[in-house]
Amino acid sequence: MKRLLCIWLPNWPIQSVRLREASILNTESAKERAEPQGSRVVDRSAVARDDRGALHDIPSPTLLWADDPRRGRIVAACCRDASMRGVRIGMPLVETTPLLRHSPSPAASQAAELRPAEIRRHDPFMDGEMLKQLAAHIQQAITPRVAIESLDAQPWAGFPRQQPESLLCDVTGVWHLFDGVQGLIDAIENTFADHYAVQLHTRMAIAPNMAAAWALAHFGDHDVEISDEPTAAIASFPIEALRIARDTAITLHRLGVERIDQLLRLPRSGLATRLGKPLVDRISQAIGEIDEPLVTDVTSDALTYAHELEYPTRDLPILLHRMEGLLHQAKAGLARRNLGAIRLLCHLDMAVPPSQHVEVGLFAPSADVAHLHSLIAGRFENLSLRHDVVRLTLSIALTGPLRTVQTSLLSDGAPDSQSMGGTAVSRFVDKLSGRLGRDAVLGVKVHDDPLPENAHQTFPMTGQPIKNRRVESPQGTSGGAIPTRSHPSASRYRSPSATDAMRRPLTILDPPQPLVSLVPQVSNQLPEAFRLRGREIRMVGYWEPERIETRWWSGPTIRRDYYRVETDTGTCWWVYRDITASDASEWFLHGQFT
Repeated sequence: MKRLLCIWLPNWPIQSVRLREASILNTESAKERAEPQGSRVVDRSAVARDDRGALHDIPSPTLLWADDPRRGRIVAACCRDASMRGVRIGMPLVETTPLLRHSPSPAASQAAELRPAEIRRHDPFMDGEMLKQLAAHIQQAITPRVAIESLDAQPWAGFPRQQPESLLCDVTGVWHLFDGVQGLIDAIENTFADHYAVQLHTRMAIAPNMAAAWALAHFGDHDVEISDEPTAAIASFPIEALRIARDTAITLHRLGVERIDQLLRLPRSGLATRLGKPLVDRISQAIGEIDEPLVTDVTSDALTYAHELEYPTRDLPILLHRMEGLLHQAKAGLARRNLGAIRLLCHLDMAVPPSQHVEVGLFAPSADVAHLHSLIAGRFENLSLRHDVVRLTLSIALTGPLRTVQTSLLSDGAPDSQSMGGTAVSRFVDKLSGRLGRDAVLGVKVHDDPLPENAHQTFPMTGQPIKNRRVESPQGTSGGAIPTRSHPSASRYRSPSATDAMRRPLTILDPPQPLVSLVPQVSNQLPEAFRLRGREIRMVGYWEPERIETRWWSGPTIRRDYYRVETDTGTCWWVYRDITASDASEWFLHGQFT
């Protein structure tokens, strides 16, 4: 029978911070032992040693915050002590100050006096790197099939922080290597204890399928759960154990469905019609009808390289020299795959948290060490290092096939910089993006949207495209017949056809300029005269309107009637009447043809 193991690390961002702090404190402990007696004074009130001799902090409330586009700084994660004081994920950071002053117990009050609350920025990149390290240790010691849990587009109900916190392992056929289940669990705990100075808080579960193992690990009564009957084991769990969307869970709660056994009694055909097919798929995965794929994280093939500095420093030439060595290692790894780097991530672990990371994007794949080193050097020059760097990590986040270049007949056979690093144009774009930032060097592409302001999209020309900062408007449809001219004798312009490029102006105004009608309107026809920025403009000809409106399911309705008009100055404008809000006519100039 197939066996899947789920290792859940509750509140992983906080545990990840503890692990990084412990590694730094152990480094300081090693330096202390190497120094002569009396040469350094250590504050024993702030740190203590555990049974293994490693330094650790006295527990104190820890908060991690992140930036929200609408709400500012909010709580991304908090420790148990902070949670007992009333801090919640998603709470504005300013509201946590009075809560942290309140101590739920005398012991917490004493700890708060020794160490105040630690408030720092959430670093999801380092959380992911630490989770990959855990997966690598499990691959080496337990089973080669290890994956980090995959997330949906929207957060799951009951889990507001959309971040992986679990490892999924296929342990089928490895029982005999550890003398049973208990030996397997002990081996996992010993593996973590051998690599980390602090004890990890884990919850583990073994089940015939991935969904049941995940549910048992997150909602089981014990830290270790084992079951061969997934349906019976998860029947009493809340519906949130199925990893469903928040809106779906709210709807089920309104219907009185709180547990999985209540949900299983309902006909699935009705659930698919009313709540969507994803809910039915989650049910089928949990009871074993659908096998959920295990996307194995092969860390051995990952293009990630690290260098521990013998002496922490913030000297830029030294850091760049060590980074050059990492680039040579990355070049060897890329050469084996016949690939080039498109996106680089440089992570700097500081002696005093938080760490810093630098992202470098390229226009074309490159394996030229000199070119990559110059881009990284340009970004490092803009860094403000307040503390010494103890560790450098280089990751190749995105790769692509190298451009094939015909070498010269008289060349010595060694690859030149052009074949390894792209053309002069790509290098020029790379240098501009490195100096100005990825968001400053943009490309333009056509977007299939009838709304003129959304007819194009911009994207960074280097690295992986990031989310456009431009707010997307709902997509629309264009209706109506081809515009026909109303006053043929009043204009020298011909009526455009459906395939004519002149149906749209080359110049689009952003935002559209409001037009004030100078003639009282008795109908929805185009007025004969407008005022634009204090100037009076008269219309001598126009074509019948073209209706552009959005789909009803795409959001707020946008409905416009566009006219091609000729003015008394001989120019051709593109104006529209906004008929979305009310019957009152509001006119705007949106573009110019000449």
